[in-house]
Amino acid sequence: MLEITLEFDRRAFDSAADSFVNGEVQTALVGAVNGTAERVRIALRNSMLTAFDRPKPFTLKGIAVYKATPRTDGGTPSALVFVRETQAGYLDLEMHGGVRRAGDVGTTRLGPLVPGARAPKDRFGGLPRNFVAEALQDPDVAWVTLRPGEPPALVRKRPGMRMEVLAVIASETRYEATWDFYGRASDAIQEAWPQAGFPVWD
Repeated sequence: MLEITLEFDRRAFDSAADSFVNGEVQTALVGAVNGTAERVRIALRNSMLTAFDRPKPFTLKGIAVYKATPRTDGGTPSALVFVRETQAGYLDLEMHGGVRRAGDVGTTRLGPLVPGARAPKDRFGGLPRNFVAEALQDPDVAWVTLRPGEPPALVRKRPGMRMEVLAVIASETRYEATWDFYGRASDAIQEAWPQAGFPVWD
């Protein structure tokens, strides 16, 4: 009869395992998490190009990442993809919809500026960028008060023609969500990890 006895040094094994998990495994996890976060950032930035009308570089730079770092407690590293605070002031309505009133980001001090009946519109139904400044170069265009007690309107009045209302200041405007931040982020994660399923958003 041959008797085989295995001696197991648990403390030495735990130490080696902890070293491996906190070293090579953590490094690999951090790299994978940060690589995925960067893919999500790029996907969100690219989605702005179709969701918005010619977004400015400032808007495109609104997506940022807090990168994952190795954890010494053996926990799973995590990264955070978010909208910077300054850009979030106006992107929040694009993400969730809502109401914009006087004094909010992107409004005048009297209220939001909306297209009049004779104004050109961009593909989203808003005034084209720089429209007001360019319209005011026309000597026949001016701000006028159409009704006492109401904010002025931007109008064009040419000799012998009816007055055209180009833009008016409203008391408030309501927005529908047009930018699916979480949906596009989920798509990017699914593309990076097709077997992992959808993420859970906190």
